[in-house]
Amino acid sequence: MKKLSLHQRIIAYTSIFFAFMFSFFLMFHTFSYDADKHHIQIASKLWSDFGAHIPLIRSFSYGPNTEWLLHGKPIESPLFPGEPIRYHFGFYAIVGLLEKIGVRIDWALNTISALGFFLLLIGIFRLSQTLFSSIAVAALSVLFFLFNGSLSFISFFEKHPANFLTPLDIITNSQFPSFGPWDNGLVTAFWNLNIYTNQRHLALSYGILLIIVYLLYHPPKKLWITGAYIGILTSILFFINFAAAGIAALFLGWAFLIKKDIRAPIVRASLIIAPAALLLQTLSHTSSPIMWQPGYLSPHTTLSSLILFWVYNLGLHSILIPLGVMAAPKHIRRLLAPPLLFLFVLPNLFQFSTDMINNHKFFNFFLTLGNIFSAYAVIKLIKLWNTIPTKWLSKLLQGLSAIILVVMLTISGIIDFFPIINDTKGNIPDIPKNPDAQFFLTFTKPTDVIANSTWFYHPASIAGRSLFSGYTYFTWSYGYKQVEREDKLSHIYEADTARGICNAATQNGVTFVELNPNPEPYLMPNLRIWQSLPPVYENQETHLKIYSVDDICSYNAHE
Repeated sequence: MKKLSLHQRIIAYTSIFFAFMFSFFLMFHTFSYDADKHHIQIASKLWSDFGAHIPLIRSFSYGPNTEWLLHGKPIESPLFPGEPIRYHFGFYAIVGLLEKIGVRIDWALNTISALGFFLLLIGIFRLSQTLFSSIAVAALSVLFFLFNGSLSFISFFEKHPANFLTPLDIITNSQFPSFGPWDNGLVTAFWNLNIYTNQRHLALSYGILLIIVYLLYHPPKKLWITGAYIGILTSILFFINFAAAGIAALFLGWAFLIKKDIRAPIVRASLIIAPAALLLQTLSHTSSPIMWQPGYLSPHTTLSSLILFWVYNLGLHSILIPLGVMAAPKHIRRLLAPPLLFLFVLPNLFQFSTDMINNHKFFNFFLTLGNIFSAYAVIKLIKLWNTIPTKWLSKLLQGLSAIILVVMLTISGIIDFFPIINDTKGNIPDIPKNPDAQFFLTFTKPTDVIANSTWFYHPASIAGRSLFSGYTYFTWSYGYKQVEREDKLSHIYEADTARGICNAATQNGVTFVELNPNPEPYLMPNLRIWQSLPPVYENQETHLKIYSVDDICSYNAHE
């Protein structure tokens, strides 16, 4: 690669600085902490996913998972205790460990999140520049990643007809124009930056994947170093994103088949990867159902409807990615095109987890890498105007085509950016200002399991304690026996006698029972029994009560 001029270096360093600052802005803007009020502040568009992330983080900072991890014991989900966790826990374990040693939760989470997002941006730029020796391709690749090219702008302009106030409509917008499958529209919710502010581990895992792809294409001269890097990086992926580890296996497997010089490093990498995989099996439950389920989230599974679905979701990228692949030099096409094709086709044919929605992780990386080929295609198309002998006309047409293509490929992403910027935050009182959480932290053990009558941001979760049964969608989508667990929880609350409560709780390892005046609708507590039992704690303002199972069993013995 040619040495950069002073002008190019200034642009490069400025871009790196911007990427770094933008990454930190994005993460801190959506998650923060009010130190004066001791409130955790979460953007409304993160409210659902963080209902699982906060309990998982706190299970390491205040709960039992750090101790179990250090002793090589299985990690458990704080929303479904009693069996090994079924979710990648490594990223949130790091955040929890940082909080445990004194780093405030917003700095712990946002710093790792921002560095992961920054790594992804730099990875996109560096890989695309290396592949095509073009700063323009690299810059467009990053731009296309930040601002998705879906056709969601159509929905926006249906709601906000174009006029002289359109710029104001865009920058004041607070709702995503498309949010499939939840809005029953064709364009799904997984293409804008909201996916990276919600699933904080995602950017880091994709950044690591891009490093692996880079090493396969451009390995260091000392191949044993390549093997060590690939082995370590793939091992890390096992713990922070199961899907990303699967994607890495796809690219490694293909490179092993077609690239002789990389085979020895991959074999050496396997000597590191194998023990990591065994450790993962010890600490968690990673098996997941793989089912034939063609169509992904398309409302219909006919070929025409599937094509329409992806045209709406990819926009012009649906044309430009194939064009870029075909136009790419043979050695690039040979190494990257087949795994990229598999990465798109397989999730369209198979469901890789309990919830089909989770297949988006494969498509997100497909598009991250595919955008590079799309950027290359755009540059090639613009250069076609060089054949026009009239220089000023050639430059004019190049400029116009560049503007039209870039606008068409980024307008939806620009519109989608402002709902993140304009989002409001909800406040959760943290332990110092949350008497219920204070009780759980002070008077229960980290290994205690709490029967819970409510789900989201439960005070026991804030204190790092495990809820017997977390939010239905979380437990179901992770592959747990959600119906069976909720049935067991119902038996605790709906028992006819103190003996029944005692038996149902002790049989399921429950040590404390929380009862809220407004429990989840599927629970119907037998208030006649509960009102006769003495709680160990009651919040005089909200009337939330906490009962000790030992006390209930003792009460039962004296009945």
